[in-house]
Amino acid sequence: MRPATPTAAPVQIPGSSASPVLGPASVLQSAAWQEFQGSLDRTAHRLGGTGWQALVVEEHTAVGPLWYAPYGPVVETPAVLPEALASLQEAARDHGISWLRVEPQCPPRIGASFSDTVRRQNATAASLAAGLRSLGAQPAPRDIQPAFTRWVDLTRSPEEILKAMTGTNRNLWRRHRDKGITLASSHRVEAAEEVVELLHRTAGRNGFTAQSGDYLRTAARSLGPTENCTAYTSTVDGTVVSALLTYDSPTTRIFAHSGMDAGARKLRPNQPLIAQALLDAAAQGQSVADLFGIAPPNDPDHPWTGFSAFKRSFGGADVALGGTWDVPVSLPRYGAYRVLRTARDTASTARARARSAVQERKRTTRGGAEPQG
Repeated sequence: MRPATPTAAPVQIPGSSASPVLGPASVLQSAAWQEFQGSLDRTAHRLGGTGWQALVVEEHTAVGPLWYAPYGPVVETPAVLPEALASLQEAARDHGISWLRVEPQCPPRIGASFSDTVRRQNATAASLAAGLRSLGAQPAPRDIQPAFTRWVDLTRSPEEILKAMTGTNRNLWRRHRDKGITLASSHRVEAAEEVVELLHRTAGRNGFTAQSGDYLRTAARSLGPTENCTAYTSTVDGTVVSALLTYDSPTTRIFAHSGMDAGARKLRPNQPLIAQALLDAAAQGQSVADLFGIAPPNDPDHPWTGFSAFKRSFGGADVALGGTWDVPVSLPRYGAYRVLRTARDTASTARARARSAVQERKRTTRGGAEPQG
């Protein structure tokens, strides 16, 4: 299986001689990502100044447009954040933008030890959050990109990467051929179709909202030829039973989308597939794998708790990314948005409770309660 070779230029901070940055900003703030957004007919702008840069994607709401910076702006130090936000607000006013939606990052750079990388990331995430509050930003109604994630160190040898996993995951990778599982990777659009199919079946089964098939196909068409997008598949007897899609920069591999055939659950095809994608990323010189989203620490009731434990079984460390924040540009329009959003969320909650009550009445009428005593 041929590993990917990312070719997009790494994210560099203007006015700095620093090395390329690590983390999801290196992918979602890249030139390749900007081209991908253009393929989706979205307007994207790149702005920057001394010590910072940002790729912003224009989105539209009922009360006006906003600029969204996925894991951006990228700032050299937290001290640069006020200047970066002020410059972005000024540019946004010139374009008639109602508010900014930001996820600022002060990412570590390649060359530091993994423990130092994680320590710096967690420290700067807290510092940036404090800076955002002091500048009048407020948490967005929901996080767009994950606020917490799991990073895996890819600078180690293959043996060390495998050793950091649980024994179960390690053995599933070593014995996948014995179970008749074939692993493959491809940058072709056709391979992404397998991800689309299994992702949407998994979403329907587990009750989450997946990215649309058109979005994922466009990602494969736009990012695949530059090898910034890789589809991985596990196949048994000619049938794809699990699949995942990664987004790649020269420093970082993001495990973005995945799905599995429920009928293959006993084979556990996901584990060897993820392990192989980790080993491939290390072989091609990437430094960090981002397993992309875990539950917040110390929140055992969070709906992501189950798959967070699964992601932690591949080793690595928990990392804070700061969450999504709104920075008003037009206070009246942003205020109107929050009022409309609150009303929509309240109505949605009421509908969900009503559906739950109806289902409970049906279950009780059928005698569905478990016998007691």
